[in-house]
Formats: sequence, structure tokens, C-alpha cells
Amino acid sequence: MLEVRGLEARYGRIPALQGIDLRVGAAELVALVGANGAGKSTLLRALSGVQPASGEIFFENENLTKATSERRVALGLLHVPEGRQVFGPLCVEDNLRLGAYRRGRAALARSLERVYALFPALAERRRHAAGTLSGGQQQMLAIGRALMAQPRLLLLDEPSLGLAPAVIDDLFAALDRLRAEAATILLVDQMAGLALALADRAYVLEGGRIVASGTPSEIASDGALEKAYLAVNS
Repeated sequence: MLEVRGLEARYGRIPALQGIDLRVGAAELVALVGANGAGKSTLLRALSGVQPASGEIFFENENLTKATSERRVALGLLHVPEGRQVFGPLCVEDNLRLGAYRRGRAALARSLERVYALFPALAERRRHAAGTLSGGQQQMLAIGRALMAQPRLLLLDEPSLGLAPAVIDDLFAALDRLRAEAATILLVDQMAGLALALADRAYVLEGGRIVASGTPSEIASDGALEKAYLAVNS
């Protein structure tokens, strides 16, 4: 579904991504893991068109390298950025409806039903202002809003950030249900163990480069992930 070739990105003179080659197959959950500053979030922003980048990005065989963010969204490439970014004054359901603005009324009703089944806490608070929700509920709302657009590929950036352990467990259980529904997801998360437990395959980023890739068991036995974290913290 997604193929990336030689992706490069910079912040001024500082290289952020260096020669990234990556692929995501249909119905796969692929994890991007690595220490803070490795380039994981930059990579997702480059894929969604928010971060300028060079190289090649193919999505379902269409070259998106120079496509606008709007074009990428229209094709079904949806990015849930770090930090939730819900519309606080609007109620939960209005936030969700904004995710389906391109779709018809019948499709809207079906999507709402699906999101509420996935995140029952949102159904209970559908008339509450999004700004009054807990951090975990706001993260569920951000993911639910993206799901309302029926994404072909969901880019999730640090969904567990700042959440309590019990809430993280609930959130990852919901992601596991999405995976069981054959959703295609590219997941970035500092909780590497949880991300790898869900993933079909994974990539380890260090210093803007992919230093290892493979199945979760291959990543664990390779030791590249541990080395990437130790390189930053040493």
C-alpha cells in the first residue's frame, strides 16, 4: 500500500531523515520505534505532506512525492499527530462529524456507530465538550475523528504519550481490535514493547536512519532497538 524510497528531510542545515526506505502492506500494522529525536514523528509528517521532504512516496501505486496534504487525505492517508489537537469547545460528536465532512449522511451514521463501538467512553460523552474529556478520552477522540474519514492508511503518532498505564492498555486494546478488522496502520510510539506486541513488522530509527527492520521477534533478537536507545541515553 505504501512504499517510501530514499526519503530525506532537514530542519535548516540539520538532517532529520536520511535515505529512508520503508513499505507498509495492506492490512499490516507496522511500528516505527526508536529513541526521542530519532526522526519518527518527522517521518509521519513527511508522509502526510506537512514536512517538506525529498525522495519518493508511493501510495497505492500513485506517486505522492509532490502531492498536497489535501490530496493525500482525499486518497485515504490520515495522520493523527502527537498532542491530540481536538476542538475543545465542540462536543464529542461534532468533533467526529468533522472527520467525515467529505462523506454522505448514511456513511456518517455508520462511521459514528463504528467509532462508538470501538470507544464506548466517547458514546457516553457524545454531547460533552471535547475540552472537558480526560487525556485518554481526547486521544480516543482524535483517533475516532480520523476513522470517520474511512482511512486507507492510518498514521498514528505517539498515541500513548502522557497517558496513565490503565488508559494505555485500553487504547492499545482498541488498536488491536482495529488490527483484527484488517485496518492498515503505521504506528509511532515510545512504548516500544506495546507497539511491537501489536505489530506485524517494525522499523528501528536512529539518527534519522533505519538501522533495523523485520518482525517483532527479529527486532528483539537483533538488539538494534536497545542499541538505539542506549546511544541517546549514554
